[in-house]
Amino acid sequence: MSSPTRRWIRGAIAALALVSAACGPGGSLSNSETYKPPPPLALVVLVDPSTPQMADELRQLQDVIRTTSTPGESVVVMALQPSFGQAFTVRKGDNLSAIAAAHGVSLAALEAANPQLGPLSGRDWKLIYSGERVMIPNGASGAALLLVSKAPAGPPPPQLIRLPQLSSNPTEYQRAQYERKSAADRATNDARIAAWRAGADKAIEPWRQQVLAELERRTGSPVLGARAPDAAMLSATLTAGLTTLSGLPGRRLLLVMGGGEMGPGALAPRSLVDVNLVVANLADANAAAAWTTAATNAGAKSVSALDPALTRLELAQVINR
Repeated sequence: MSSPTRRWIRGAIAALALVSAACGPGGSLSNSETYKPPPPLALVVLVDPSTPQMADELRQLQDVIRTTSTPGESVVVMALQPSFGQAFTVRKGDNLSAIAAAHGVSLAALEAANPQLGPLSGRDWKLIYSGERVMIPNGASGAALLLVSKAPAGPPPPQLIRLPQLSSNPTEYQRAQYERKSAADRATNDARIAAWRAGADKAIEPWRQQVLAELERRTGSPVLGARAPDAAMLSATLTAGLTTLSGLPGRRLLLVMGGGEMGPGALAPRSLVDVNLVVANLADANAAAAWTTAATNAGAKSVSALDPALTRLELAQVINR
């Protein structure tokens, strides 16, 4: 057999191997898959309502929004308050109208206190489920929710090329063909993902600017009757923040920007399961250690305790991990 003929046969075998790797179980060609972006960020932020702390913390949050915004992201900003009302556990057959009537509050007030049960999480207010927790507002928390917002979804994710599989015991020629095609496909996929990210960033830019403007407005509008937080205020707001976060889809992150110096208090067992906790502006190393220990014991997915310098330098990067 001549040398050119042998080279042609080796090439045909390599091509067949690549086609076989691109075929599905039934033998049909299936060489693409839809890109799966990281889950959107679900961010609940607790800030100190006293002056000038709230303005400083909201400006820190602006830096986070500029850096970490994602398609479909949900953001809720709460000011620390003495009370957010009662946390009620939904029972079979309950609905928000009945719960509001039973507790003597309006349906509008109940919905406002529980943004996680409506469009913020892509839900219909009429659908609630047994075991969910609902905050029953008592009137003391009317000014507590400083911001409730959801980013647009962005463009559809791109189609990616399935990378080829190297056949067992490949020849040098087959390996070279595989490596060449793999490199080309990876480059194509990287370009498609980069283009999608650019399109997603463009799609959410108007929302980002709207949130930044609202946060800037809030820096000059302190909460009426606000006072320096105490341990009871932090505990009440943690309960409300975690209740809100529990109903939001995506990568759940609780950001405590103010009041963390008082320590975590008594976190309920498993109260932080599937929650990433970031406690910022902690000048007290003992408080940082207490948060880390308590949050870990409460089942937190991750815990980051940042001193004031690290908050200024690394807050956005920590949230975006």
